[in-house]
Amino acid sequence: MRGNFIPCNTWNSTRVNNTEVLLPNLNLKEYSLIKSENKNLDFSYEKFSFSNELTETLKAFTNLSLDFVSTKENSLNKVVSLELNEENNQLVDIIKIKAEENSTLNLALDYFSKEDVKGFNHTIIEVEAEENSNVKIFLSQRFSLDILSIQSVYYKVKKNANVEFIQVDLGSKENYLSYIGELVEKEANVSINSIYFGKNDQKLDFNYVANQIGYATNYDLSIKGALADKAQKTCRATIDFKRGSSTSKGSEQEYVTLLSDDIRNVAVPILLCTEDDVEGLHAASAGKIDEDILFYIMSRGFSETEAKRLILESKFAEIIDLIENEEIRKRVYTTLSKKLSEV
Repeated sequence: MRGNFIPCNTWNSTRVNNTEVLLPNLNLKEYSLIKSENKNLDFSYEKFSFSNELTETLKAFTNLSLDFVSTKENSLNKVVSLELNEENNQLVDIIKIKAEENSTLNLALDYFSKEDVKGFNHTIIEVEAEENSNVKIFLSQRFSLDILSIQSVYYKVKKNANVEFIQVDLGSKENYLSYIGELVEKEANVSINSIYFGKNDQKLDFNYVANQIGYATNYDLSIKGALADKAQKTCRATIDFKRGSSTSKGSEQEYVTLLSDDIRNVAVPILLCTEDDVEGLHAASAGKIDEDILFYIMSRGFSETEAKRLILESKFAEIIDLIENEEIRKRVYTTLSKKLSEV
């Protein structure tokens, strides 16, 4: 099945218009580690997921649904751990998040497994941020390299609302990620800070699409990654200034460190515009670790592996330190350090 479609196709020969995923054989299975919790949220944005066809196919296998709501009187601050293990090795979940007017919502979703677990995860996350709300969502994926992961995030942001995502991708044999959103009203603000690390023959496929619709909206996407061995990564990042988005600003930036000559790294930054008086910025850069910096650190008694780990951790720390929950932040650093020590 195909997914992660870009809004405006380019030449088919470039092989970036979409990607293809092969699903494993699935059976309807219970997920027993967490019980579903619904609050009768009536919105659905599944059509904005990684793939409509895939979403329809997997509806019958959904085994977890969670709703989270914040109100002006009751803010929400919650950490949810979503583990795959030998017994619960299949998770098809739908998570709906609503921040009502003038409310605050902080949610951490930590997807993880032990190293030897084989399994499958398909996640759909839908976010509505009402006027003057403040939302912060941390989403991590720390699966083993024997798990196929597909995660889709949709966000709808209204007047003067602020939504911040912190995305961490440190695992999965095949990792597909989709962020599609709409800044629909005046002075809606969205920021996405993301890190990823790929090794061995991992496949990473990312698609970010921001539709800036309202007047004076602001969108900021910052991605930092590293690739080693024979890892493959494609990152599509689109900003679309729609009619009515005058004086809006949008920025998309990706910086990747290359640790091997055998990797495949593809960046596809796209700017679309049907409005005057907007400001769009896109940048993508890729390069190896600076040899002078590496030599300097090694001259202080560190091995080459230790020096590389220190350099990469320093690049990622700026985003990881945005994670407010101390326990989750420690888990991410522990996972990252272990993976970097194997490079």
